[in-house]
Amino acid sequence: MEGDELPFYADNLVRMVMNPDVTVRTRGVIEKCSFCIQRIQEGKLTAKRENRAIMDHDVRSACQTACPTGAIIFGNLNNPDSEVSKVTKAAGEIAFKVLEEINVRPAVNYSAKITNSNEELYS
Repeated sequence: MEGDELPFYADNLVRMVMNPDVTVRTRGVIEKCSFCIQRIQEGKLTAKRENRAIMDHDVRSACQTACPTGAIIFGNLNNPDSEVSKVTKAAGEIAFKVLEEINVRPAVNYSAKITNSNEELYS
């Protein structure tokens, strides 16, 4: 009978797909990074409840939390006072963005590791 069918959102798989905390891909399939959108939303809501602007410590991505060396910094590049803006500015010429030359405007910055500090080689 048609009246006994479950609504679309009542299906368990559909509910898991809509939950950003659950990955439903099969093993071995890589999920594209969402920059932990659920953590960003939680940070925004906390700041809004406290009637203040969102700050650096409000949002920490999962990879940032898991990185033992502190090599991953997550934040707002549009805020010149944020930690990520300061680190990117301090990195200067060794900071780069993938496909920056074709004006893609990626959200991820990388810092190159300098293995040879002999300045004469760069001239």
